[in-house]
Amino acid sequence: METTDIYFRIKQAREYSGLTQSSLAILVGVKRSSANQWESPALRKEPSTGNLIKIAEITGVSFEWLATGRGEMVWGSRIKESAPEYDLLAPREILLLKLFKNLPERKQKALIEFLSGI
Repeated sequence: METTDIYFRIKQAREYSGLTQSSLAILVGVKRSSANQWESPALRKEPSTGNLIKIAEITGVSFEWLATGRGEMVWGSRIKESAPEYDLLAPREILLLKLFKNLPERKQKALIEFLSGI
């Protein structure tokens, strides 16, 4: 597989950000099977442009590089001056927040109690 292959670049971006296919799928808002297909050249299933934009944002790579293979994979510091605080979180932190938000309140409280005891 060449670096010019979008399937390889998606996998490289996901691994760069330390995410699993399942985590990436949750953050993008798709099924895990979709994330798996995006990394499989044999299946020839590419993400939509909207999902490709999300993948670039979530993994912290350049959209141009991800979509075309041109340019740098990562452009230095991508911190935006006007970005909300959550934009500065790592992909795993964002995943934890999304999973936490989806828990019922009683499970959120139980998790907070558990983590507070560490």
